Amino acid sequence: MARPEQDLVRDGTPLRELAFWLRDLRAGSGLTYARLAARSGYSISTLQEAAAGRRLPTLAVTVAFARACGADQEAWQRYWTQVRRALDSGSTVAPAPPWDAELPRPDGLRRTNGPSGTDDPGHADGTQPPSRTDELGSLPTAGTPRSKEARTGRIAAASGLLLVAVGVTGGLWLALSPDLPAHRDFASVVVQNKVAIGPTTLVEDKTPAYLSSETISHCAARGCKLAGTEMWSGAKLVVFCWTRGEKLTNEDITSAAIAANKGGVTSDLWYRAKWKDGRTGYFPAVYLVPADRGGSGLAHCTG
Repeated sequence: MARPEQDLVRDGTPLRELAFWLRDLRAGSGLTYARLAARSGYSISTLQEAAAGRRLPTLAVTVAFARACGADQEAWQRYWTQVRRALDSGSTVAPAPPWDAELPRPDGLRRTNGPSGTDDPGHADGTQPPSRTDELGSLPTAGTPRSKEARTGRIAAASGLLLVAVGVTGGLWLALSPDLPAHRDFASVVVQNKVAIGPTTLVEDKTPAYLSSETISHCAARGCKLAGTEMWSGAKLVVFCWTRGEKLTNEDITSAAIAANKGGVTSDLWYRAKWKDGRTGYFPAVYLVPADRGGSGLAHCTG
């Protein structure tokens, strides 16, 4: 008989991360455990135990779980092997999850309290983007900003590069502080949608960041997301002024000892950025590399 699935508290360790991504994979497929059992050939209890985070499931169960959800079996086999090696070595840091296993990812992923608007359980914003061969390059996964109070920990990992070419002209580097009177006309900043978990872990979020028409979180749900401006970790974005808005954090405040994590940051600074099609919107500084969070020598936005 199936048991209710217990809550999973993420701490960045190999077993918990493997369990988290198995749960995420099942949620994205839209399968119940009963349907997953029918597809995989394993019992509901075996599959629930695989996603419980208490012990390492067998490779056969893990691969069957992934196959039943429509994911890449070889990628999940590699991931399981990496988790096994981490456990054998005594490491408490999880390897990066197999994002290639989820190209394309199915719709239906749930996200809690994210600005992408998935407070609605039926909203599919966790979709892994398809491989691109155009000017945007290959798109792995990254994150979306959220308010510090609303953060719940459904966050995670992957890495990559996206270069956003924007036709703007501008000036000379004149200052590092936004408080100085002399300013640059524009700056190139680098997205770092990493999430601080526990005392030391810094991993990447699974959903794309984007530009917003307002300096607030949850813009996909609130109608202020700029459609088609999704970005990923490593993206370069052209910005031309900064302002103050809703205070956001990249911390998973539900994780233990998060106050000790040096990668955690909270800020109300937002940049005004220009997208490649000429539209402009806001992007939160907490999801940029540390060097780009202080105003980048730009003027305060006016109007």
